[in-house]
Amino acid sequence: MKKGDASFTFLDRIREIRWNIQDGRWQSALALALTLPDICGGIAYPETVKKYRDGRVMEDRYGKPARDVGSQYIQWFDQYAGPFFKKNETDERPYLCGERCWQLRCEYLHQNKGFVNEGADLEVHFHLGLNCGTTICQLDQETDGDGPEHIRLDIEELCIRLCRAAEAFYEEFHEQMDFELYNTPVIDFIQWSKAEPAGKTIAVVCRDPVMAKGISMALADTAGKVFSFTNPYDAARRFEKREPGLWVVADPFPEKKNPPWFGEKGTPVLLLGDGWDRLRDGRIAYFSFPLQIEELGQCAEAFLDGKEWAKGGAV
Repeated sequence: MKKGDASFTFLDRIREIRWNIQDGRWQSALALALTLPDICGGIAYPETVKKYRDGRVMEDRYGKPARDVGSQYIQWFDQYAGPFFKKNETDERPYLCGERCWQLRCEYLHQNKGFVNEGADLEVHFHLGLNCGTTICQLDQETDGDGPEHIRLDIEELCIRLCRAAEAFYEEFHEQMDFELYNTPVIDFIQWSKAEPAGKTIAVVCRDPVMAKGISMALADTAGKVFSFTNPYDAARRFEKREPGLWVVADPFPEKKNPPWFGEKGTPVLLLGDGWDRLRDGRIAYFSFPLQIEELGQCAEAFLDGKEWAKGGAV
């Protein structure tokens, strides 16, 4: 981990759920555990997005396709978590489905409620419990004559099984899918104060997170710290008071009238790709796609050292 970077990763979340279970902090454990299918669903089914009735794709505030979080959640649970919610391995179907877990997630996280059981068409009513201790699944069933079946779910076992399902999913797909997309960026300010000075810091801004990560990796040896952002708003918040030593921007972002990389401090900028209004400024360099990584690195290094750049080398 680089200096100052204390980001909460996917595995950190699972680890903290287990810590909460060990400490008997059931509310915290349940809240975090119910978000695991949120994260995994977004990673597994990025193509599942919201659409208008006419079929057009809805967009979020950044102009990207808006996630259909509920559908992603339910689909991931039924496909990957369902097998962990069987009383016996030979059972045809799990005792808890994605739709009911999604319902619990929404009710509990947003209203501090449990399962909603008022639906007249519900054949099974679920109830949260503690210290149920009746079977290996910590699952208890009761019947009320001809009425619905009642199943009591132990919170500890529910959290453990969600963790196991998420860990199995990670083990199978972490080399194919980018779990870092759902990290929580956190800065350790004690470590940050010991990190490289701002003059050796690069900020990469690119809508495409994969490209942003690739550019950051290509420039990693040039600076003490490289940050990547998929929109200018996060970059502006991050460097509001302490600008980086160099901006690397791969999209014009026309919706941003006063982008942070054209601020008053005169920080050098590398503008990648097409669509830019070319300015005559010694602190700005333009690079077309496909990029020449070696030349890009040389330019970045020159700007970080306070030198001007001309095509072919530092001046």
